[in-house]
Amino acid sequence: MGTSSLIATLLDEEMLFGRAVNVFPPHTPIEAMPVRSGPAVSEELGGRYLLRYLLRDQYSLFNSGSALQHFTTPTPYSPAETVSCLALPNPASRDFVLFLGPAKIPAIRGPGRVRLGKGIEYILPNGFPKSALLLE
Repeated sequence: MGTSSLIATLLDEEMLFGRAVNVFPPHTPIEAMPVRSGPAVSEELGGRYLLRYLLRDQYSLFNSGSALQHFTTPTPYSPAETVSCLALPNPASRDFVLFLGPAKIPAIRGPGRVRLGKGIEYILPNGFPKSALLLE
C-alpha cells in the first residue's frame, strides 16, 4: 500500500471510529453484518460517496444500476492500488469508478475490513438503483 492510500484508509478509519461506527474484522461473514438502510450509512459517512471500482469492460454492465451484490468503499485509491487495497480477484488495474450515493441504496452491509486487503468495504447485497449513480 502506497503512502497516499495508507493515509486515505487511516483517515476513513478515524472518521468512522469518531462517529462510533463498528468496523467489522476482516474474517466476518457478510451475512453476519446487519443490513442497514442507505440513509443511515450516508449519515455515518457524512454524505460521502461509496466507490465501486471497475474494469474497463464493466462500465456498460452497471451504468443503469444493478441487482447483483457489489463491494464498495468510501476510500479513493489510484487504479494501481485498488487491487492490493481491496483484495480484488482480477489483477488488472481498475481505471473506472462509479460514484454511488448511499442514501439512495436500500440495503447496505458493513463497514468491514477487507479480507486479505487493507481497505474498508461496504457490501450492497441487492445492488444499487440507477438513481444512486451520481455521475451518469
